[in-house]
Amino acid sequence: MIFDIIVLTLVLLFLIASITFIVRQLILRRRAKLCFSTIDTVHVNKWEESFLDKKRMMSDDLADKAVEAIMARNDLNRVNDLFNVFTKGGQKLGDDAPPELKQYFEETGKMPEWVDRRLIDLGQQIYIRHGVWISLMLSYKSLPECYACANGAQVLYRTGRLNEKMGSTSVFSRRIAETAQFIMFVMTPGGLDADNRGIVAIQKLRLIHGVIRYYLRKSNWGTEKYGEPINQEDLAGTLMAFSALVNEGLEKMDIKLEPIELEAYIYCWRVIGILLGIDADLIPANAADALKLGYRIMDHQKAKSEQGSILMKALLEYQDALPNPIIGEQNNISMFRFMMGDEMSELLDVPQDDKPTTDKMINRLKRITGVMEFLDKSMILAMILQLLNKIGIRYVIRRMTKSDIVHFFLPTGLKTDRENISPNENPIA
Repeated sequence: MIFDIIVLTLVLLFLIASITFIVRQLILRRRAKLCFSTIDTVHVNKWEESFLDKKRMMSDDLADKAVEAIMARNDLNRVNDLFNVFTKGGQKLGDDAPPELKQYFEETGKMPEWVDRRLIDLGQQIYIRHGVWISLMLSYKSLPECYACANGAQVLYRTGRLNEKMGSTSVFSRRIAETAQFIMFVMTPGGLDADNRGIVAIQKLRLIHGVIRYYLRKSNWGTEKYGEPINQEDLAGTLMAFSALVNEGLEKMDIKLEPIELEAYIYCWRVIGILLGIDADLIPANAADALKLGYRIMDHQKAKSEQGSILMKALLEYQDALPNPIIGEQNNISMFRFMMGDEMSELLDVPQDDKPTTDKMINRLKRITGVMEFLDKSMILAMILQLLNKIGIRYVIRRMTKSDIVHFFLPTGLKTDRENISPNENPIA
């Protein structure tokens, strides 16, 4: 009797949860469709090379001015305290924080006037549905394709965020975990609400970019050759690597978003781009425009470089050291080549793959995604799938870190500089 009651109760709870989930999904899509007609899905910008050249000489004035104002105080102890708050997860400023910093957080917390929450809600739902695969794209497509942009790779190499300790896997774990957590924070439903952790993560990242630029400019950085460190083109290229090019990777695994889903997903990243300080004229108009911008920046910047190859080698060694239940052990070379293609892989000195091994891995991946896509089309089963995806996202990140906050660790060279030398000395060799 008691067992029957328990079973009946569980069945009723499941039915209530299922009905609630289905109703919510239908409302979400209906609301998004109401504003879908307002998006110009046809227009594509030219993204001319001369325009991108200009953007390489521009950075983020708002963040840079805030950093310069703080550094101008010449109070290294106070500066260290402030940045400890940012890099170790503090969410709020103290009452005694410098006015320049308070103004920075106030101004950078404002949403663009054109934001439509209905599209953001649907876009973030896409992340929850496909977050495990999106997280894989981070390691096997987004980051390495950024390394192929030779000038941008200089920043990563020079600051030592990825190559300190000669490519220590703990450093890679930290860096990739930071990025994966950042994406999770901004793309989880509610993450872009006022003062939510996604907004705070964006504000912190933007400020850390300003700090890195501040010190690189003092360290014989070759602006004429490389452009400004973490410049507008590099920021836009990274944004496209995490949005339009990620969708390209999903399609390779036979995961195809509906037009409204794709536009909503890209829409979220358009908003994130504005909040990250990317110029409005570098924000694509739609999904097709985003893909074209990503390719234009890639074509503009991709080149073979020693720095890019070093970063790629360290990333491959890092992936080889981790368990890979989805793609299988020792299939990392195949996965990189499958996701990036041979041309990009050659630029980064990715070793040659074994074709039978690669084909076997691709077939395995597509069988898994095929089943998941089938489940995703069923409203009730989709609820269970989304729950599993949330667990999977957590698992992917937990492989790399035990923390629930985005630390945004500063490069060792920068930390040493802030702690041990005066503002006028050269911080990075």
